[in-house]
Amino acid sequence: MKRTELKRKAPMPRGKGFKTTANPPKRKASKQAKSNAGLEALKAQARRRDGSTCVRCGVVVGSGGNVHHRRNRGMGGSRAANVIANLVTLCGTPTSGCHGDVTLRPAAIDAERFGWVLPTNGTIDPATVPVLVAWLGWAYPLRDGSWQVIDDMRAVA
Repeated sequence: MKRTELKRKAPMPRGKGFKTTANPPKRKASKQAKSNAGLEALKAQARRRDGSTCVRCGVVVGSGGNVHHRRNRGMGGSRAANVIANLVTLCGTPTSGCHGDVTLRPAAIDAERFGWVLPTNGTIDPATVPVLVAWLGWAYPLRDGSWQVIDDMRAVA
């Protein structure tokens, strides 16, 4: 099939493109954007609580530290996963450092036993599972964004 060249009947005037308005209408923030804003605020709160320090190894990570979901967002619903008690600061990325170890090799480092990972069973409240924090020892992550240190871990078991 032979193609023919498209030809304009009249030349397009220069300098006249699409019409734009001086003040385009504002879009409402999507549910996703609102959810992400809330999650970012929770992550910042977790970094403050943890002193921008990895809870596993104690390395100061600064503002670039990754915040890890102890129960992954895909394992129990994203709304339930986005609570301060479910978040801890870890060094590295989801594939490197402590964050990578906890994410990719949880069984090898016994991450569930130390509270850095929660069981996939979505019924456990993250605030009821203690975490081994490098500078505190065993502690509960409270819903108010602080840690409650456990003096005698034998009393919990």
